Amino acid sequence: MGTSVREPFTSLTFVAVLVSALAASSCVPAPAASPFRRTVVRFTTGPLGGGFYPLGEGLARAYAVSLPNVTIERLPSGGAVANADAIQQGTADLGFAFSDVAYIAFGGGLGRGSRPYDRLRGIAVLQLTPLHFVVRAGSDIRGITDLRGRRVGVGLPGTGTALTIELLLTAFGLRQGDVQVENLSFDEAARRLVDGSLDAMFDAAIYPAESVDMATQAGARLLPLVGPSVERLRREYPFFRAAAIPRATYPGVPAAVRTIGVDSLLICSRDLDESLVHDLTKGFFDALPSLSSSVDALRFMDLEQSPATPIPLHPGAARFYRERELQR
Repeated sequence: MGTSVREPFTSLTFVAVLVSALAASSCVPAPAASPFRRTVVRFTTGPLGGGFYPLGEGLARAYAVSLPNVTIERLPSGGAVANADAIQQGTADLGFAFSDVAYIAFGGGLGRGSRPYDRLRGIAVLQLTPLHFVVRAGSDIRGITDLRGRRVGVGLPGTGTALTIELLLTAFGLRQGDVQVENLSFDEAARRLVDGSLDAMFDAAIYPAESVDMATQAGARLLPLVGPSVERLRREYPFFRAAAIPRATYPGVPAAVRTIGVDSLLICSRDLDESLVHDLTKGFFDALPSLSSSVDALRFMDLEQSPATPIPLHPGAARFYRERELQR
């Protein structure tokens, strides 16, 4: 009999408590919705005075408009090699590089014992960047082989120019120690070229490059990069392409100067979400008309070649290019 009394009492009590709780909850305001969590993209561009820096500034401003839920965090950078390092190490998500840097890094050849930079993925090929070979006024240097024993500025460590020059000197039979390589900023190299404490300098940059203009204003000469050794270099490393610096680009340059160049790239980490990279790629191309009118590094970008990165495309970028083809 005890059991028959307690069971209905327990059930009724439970129902009463439940009804009371529901009634009470209806009188309490619902908690405020949690704020939307913004996505942060760490963007590594390039050093002050280089071509990547203003391009990164312009692109970051464009993303602030087209991707309001994405925060672009700009990071200081030493250049293309430093950018590839940062993405591989996971301290950056998005950045610029040169095609030779990306290709060699992805294959594991950046340094002795280097592992493949397997986190690198491509977003877009931007524009061919010519290599400037500049010698001081009054110098008897006529070509690369004349650099033996000379003082040569090749850019700071971490720049793509320094890596390019290592390959170039090797192609001409110059070994480590044959040339007095000096890791200087391009502006500092130009100043030293002018005062005579440097014999030559290289700068991989969209023309007109500020450092080259500074040097040629003071009488420095711009030399071509042509011949059998250059052709062998291009066959061995297909990311090197024939390029030309137009006449009158710099003082004392009455004719076009033939040289070689490498493509600049927008690259990212493979770990980024596919939809995010799709939107970053679309945002870049949406901003391209305004960017190309104000940033030299995009004036001659070939849109048909933009997917042809020397490393695998990120799936998000590949999806954007497929959609672009379908819309034609």
